Amino acid sequence: MDKTKTTAGDFFIYLGIIVGLYVSTFSLINILIDLINKWLPDPSAIYNYDYSLESMRMALAALIIFFPAFIFLSKTSTKAVAITPEKKDLWIRRWFFFLTLFLTGLAMAVDLVTLVYKFIGGEDLTLKFFLKVIVVFVISFAVFRFYLYELHRDVTLPTPRRKYIMYITCISVLVVIILGLVSLGSPANQRNARFDQQRVSDLQDIQYAVTDYYLENYNLPTNLTILSQSITYSISRLKDPVTDKYYEYNILSQNTYELCAVFVLDSSKNELSTYLYDSESWKHGSGRNCFERSIGEKLPVKPITGA
Repeated sequence: MDKTKTTAGDFFIYLGIIVGLYVSTFSLINILIDLINKWLPDPSAIYNYDYSLESMRMALAALIIFFPAFIFLSKTSTKAVAITPEKKDLWIRRWFFFLTLFLTGLAMAVDLVTLVYKFIGGEDLTLKFFLKVIVVFVISFAVFRFYLYELHRDVTLPTPRRKYIMYITCISVLVVIILGLVSLGSPANQRNARFDQQRVSDLQDIQYAVTDYYLENYNLPTNLTILSQSITYSISRLKDPVTDKYYEYNILSQNTYELCAVFVLDSSKNELSTYLYDSESWKHGSGRNCFERSIGEKLPVKPITGA
């Protein structure tokens, strides 16, 4: 039997290694860049739009699942090559190594080109930018150097150096995962942030519906149930997503009203969707908050119908 022939098992093991390595690498870079964006926000910006909590959450989930799978499959392939050294020359193994070397080398080159481009253009090279460049370069270089070593090492000899590299890599990834989880906060905090996000979105929908009602009927609705009973002004949510109680609606004058809701978090601490707080109008603290709204300056004159 030709031991250099690629079997179905060999193919899918190396395919799994390719997917695991690339997803883990991109996720690791993404998490570190998100952490840099969070720790070093633009001081001139009101909101840190560079930092994406959803992006970090997805990257963490991918890293937690794909990295252990990559380690397991890598150990499996290493044992197979140690038992059958001829497997070192499997075409899929060599293609994987050369493709990885090419992509990581390209990533380092693009990273350096970006740095030089900004330097030549006289752009402001901030600490945040330098840290991002370093993250991409160091991770790409580490992967490049490791697989260059793997390509040329003698697979028949013990590999304590390789074992130490894997230990250091696993510890480093674990540290990044912990930092990411701490940055995200507890699942309970994330749940509260999501519900507060929903409350603001609901109040915005109610505001639009009240405005439409006012412009058509020349007066404010007496209560929110009127909106829910009409097809024209029907909106998805009139109740708090947790308590299932109607949001508070109070008429203040002929064309002024207020909407109230009870929030868990201060809006400045809710990083889930900063776009909802892009102005002062929806900022809130924890607890009961009311938002006063008015429709125009004067009540429109109702047209006279009939003679």
